[in-house]
Amino acid sequence: MFQIAQKFAIIGLAFMVSACGATFDYDALRQQNGEGGSFSAELGRAYKKFAISEHDDMVDLIDGAHFGEKAQQAFASQAVVPEKVADWWLTKDQQQMFKGARERLIHILDRHSKIQLPKVAAAAQVNFDCWIEQREENWQVDDIAKCRNGFYSAVERLEEMAALAQSRYLPMAKRARVVPARQTLISPRSAYETRTYILHFPFDKSAIGKLGEDQIDRVVQAYRAGSPVAIVLAGHTDRAGKKPYNLNLSRLRSEAVRRALIERGIPVQMIAAHAFGETRPKVATADGFKEPANRRVEITVGPAPAL
Repeated sequence: MFQIAQKFAIIGLAFMVSACGATFDYDALRQQNGEGGSFSAELGRAYKKFAISEHDDMVDLIDGAHFGEKAQQAFASQAVVPEKVADWWLTKDQQQMFKGARERLIHILDRHSKIQLPKVAAAAQVNFDCWIEQREENWQVDDIAKCRNGFYSAVERLEEMAALAQSRYLPMAKRARVVPARQTLISPRSAYETRTYILHFPFDKSAIGKLGEDQIDRVVQAYRAGSPVAIVLAGHTDRAGKKPYNLNLSRLRSEAVRRALIERGIPVQMIAAHAFGETRPKVATADGFKEPANRRVEITVGPAPAL
């Protein structure tokens, strides 16, 4: 009896939520377009496009209304935050992945990026929301990949801009910092040269091992040697598995290294993270082949202007 009553309650709740989606004024939303190119206006237009697509193409009235409301809030210059991971039905692994992605978004989505690249900043936030919404539904593979790739592309562009902006002001501040000779493990001459460190990963894993931790320590030493540097990460996989999966795995590896560097005190603005999946192997192999040398993240450290 309890289960029957519970089912009726769930059905009733579904009807109520559906009704809320059906009563949202999409006609009014279609008339709104914002003014100018501010972050709020760009965010409103991006959410509007997403909401109307959910309504017209996906016939998803509930999510369409939800993102339509976010569009209207943005048009009204109200603060609109990226979706909270806990609000969506995801597996534990997915929750961890999205928490890391959201943290990365929040780090870079500051006032400076909103002013300098408002359209890119808006794309980063809306693509994150699109990605998490599509991942919860988990049936439109192409749409999941499109939103995910759009998110990472926008975030990486914002991070590159921040690194370039930071490099303009770093040299004097870096030179003013006194580093005791016994702590300087990189020679003064090599401190101004570009160096590359490689971290390898076990098959289908993104966790950093002991040897990887040692490499990260060397990168931190290079950063603390007194020269202004920028750090570029490039994640890679071997050719075993599907290409979309490998692209995401390479991002997880790159993100793991990025977070490890941030935890050791390197400013997020100095790190640009990229992912290439299986497209740039260190060792050429046939498709489907497991090659340990290709499962890596390459860390390039060099003078900030050079990178």
